[in-house]
Amino acid sequence: MMLAQRLGRQLQQTSPPMRRSSRSSFHAKAKRGRPLVRRTALVLIIGASLIAGCAIDPVKDAERLLDTLPPNALAEARRLERNDQPGAAADAYLALAETASAPARQQLEIEAAAALLQAGDARRAQRLLLTLDQSALTASQRQLALLLQADVALSRGRATEAINTLDRVSQGTLPARLKKQYLGSLAAAYRLSNQPIRAAEQLDQLDRLLDAADARMDNQISLLFTLTSMNQASLAQATDSTTGRLRGWVELAQLLAGKSTPSSALDASLRDWRQRTPRHPALPRLETTYFARLAGSYAANTEALVLLPTEGHFSTAGNILREGIMAAYDADRSGTRPVLRFRPDRVSASSRENLAGADLVIGPVKKSSVTAIADQGSLPVPTLALNRVDGATTWNLFQFSLAPEDEAANAANYAFAAGLKRAALLYPQSPWGTRMAKAFRSQWQALGGTLVAQPSYGSISEAAESVARGDAQVVLLVATTKDVTPLWEALRFTGVEVPVIATSHVYDGTFKPAQDQALAGLYFVDIPWLLDQQRSDRLSRQALRGTLSNVSSPLARLYAMGIDAYRLAPRVSEMRQQPGTFFPGETGGLSLDSRGQVRRQLTLARFTTSGIIRPAGISGPAHRATDD
Repeated sequence: MMLAQRLGRQLQQTSPPMRRSSRSSFHAKAKRGRPLVRRTALVLIIGASLIAGCAIDPVKDAERLLDTLPPNALAEARRLERNDQPGAAADAYLALAETASAPARQQLEIEAAAALLQAGDARRAQRLLLTLDQSALTASQRQLALLLQADVALSRGRATEAINTLDRVSQGTLPARLKKQYLGSLAAAYRLSNQPIRAAEQLDQLDRLLDAADARMDNQISLLFTLTSMNQASLAQATDSTTGRLRGWVELAQLLAGKSTPSSALDASLRDWRQRTPRHPALPRLETTYFARLAGSYAANTEALVLLPTEGHFSTAGNILREGIMAAYDADRSGTRPVLRFRPDRVSASSRENLAGADLVIGPVKKSSVTAIADQGSLPVPTLALNRVDGATTWNLFQFSLAPEDEAANAANYAFAAGLKRAALLYPQSPWGTRMAKAFRSQWQALGGTLVAQPSYGSISEAAESVARGDAQVVLLVATTKDVTPLWEALRFTGVEVPVIATSHVYDGTFKPAQDQALAGLYFVDIPWLLDQQRSDRLSRQALRGTLSNVSSPLARLYAMGIDAYRLAPRVSEMRQQPGTFFPGETGGLSLDSRGQVRRQLTLARFTTSGIIRPAGISGPAHRATDD
């Protein structure tokens, strides 16, 4: 989440809390931050309070700093931001900076970088931050620039870079408002680097700084969501390595992990935990709110418009998404289920005027429809599109996709987080293979890794030999279920013993241990819903097999997407504003970037010698296929 958006949210918390019990309150909640949340001028305002630790009126200080600028030009730049034109606002700030002197020039450049990040142009924002005149920056400006650089790194999936940048922040000098942003960003970075315990530590520290009950509840829910995304074995290990408050959080997460609804047995365990930890800061009704948020937590009397394709090439996908949405609706026991109105996904049906009367929108799915609504400038209600359009940053438009490029980025992230820096990239000679290879290559190089070999395979044996001749520490593999077995055997035959990581395309989701034994040792990333064989709740894959026809087909992942779409839709506006927000979706750990795009953190799994798929971690470059 962008720094300026977060600061605006903090200022809004001084107003009375909003009620969630009516449709009007839902609209207000969706729109409440629009003028302020998106004004990156707040970077200037809050930064002033860093100077020498003095008690300063931040508004007066910002006015003093910029009082030599042409007032009409500055007002125009801020008007562009208020009117959802952050790219144009950035250009306006930079035009002003050309004639301004220090330190006003640097303030304008920082504000322009924040606006560029809001516009989804992270690369240009990074270039601007890197070219700041460091000798002219004040102490407060250095802190703000570092916080923005960390947000840029997070938006590009560079968790390690974000952590290293935040390590340079003098957090002891930050005022409370900025320290909240610092801790939220650090939690997000640790989560992205697959360090959930470290992420939970930051959110626990953030809890100590929050005053409002609503903000604390949101933060504690995100903390639990972070921990319950871990498997039970990892949580059990964490109880031995943590103490105090954090150990209490881990113990609570152990009780909640893998459960989507309360039960009498769980209630008894939770009461026992409360009695054993009477001084723990977990809020009253935290467990009740946890399950409500997990189920959807819609405001009362919400009307949701669902736009799904009903004919043509996308009709099968539309039907599966609808069944997933309805499965989540049926499992929602929060007492505030929305009224769902389904309409065909057509460009005309997706136009702005036809959204009237709804409190939120789920869909559309077709890219042409998503493009049509993205081109409208802004939308009247939060809209969770079930596809992604590059470059779209329309206000109130959020984009949720199962894009295969995300899987490539996840696989690369896992490899790099394990300390592996030299990779070989192996991909098929096809348009799809080239597209996936580009995604792997882009993320790996963005992380700072190097590619020592990049063979495409027409001849599998020649490609495997090319990989074997290099000194790669890991192989990033693009393959499907059709060609993965001969590829894996060829790599093993040529002596490749380093970890090999693929995307979900090597696993069709069916239980066939005899065949899967041949792939023992191969890593791949996939959605939690497909991999968790232990769950038996109403929304688990095992439970839905008896009622839904395509649960065992390659399209099964769309059921999980439908479940997440139902649960995510009422939360996207808050997720964009609340630091450190995270949702443990069926399609992965879900968060939002600065463009309103849903980012998924997938599960790393491994084929074993018993033919069973297991979540796994990469402990180092040595590859041992016999590990179960």
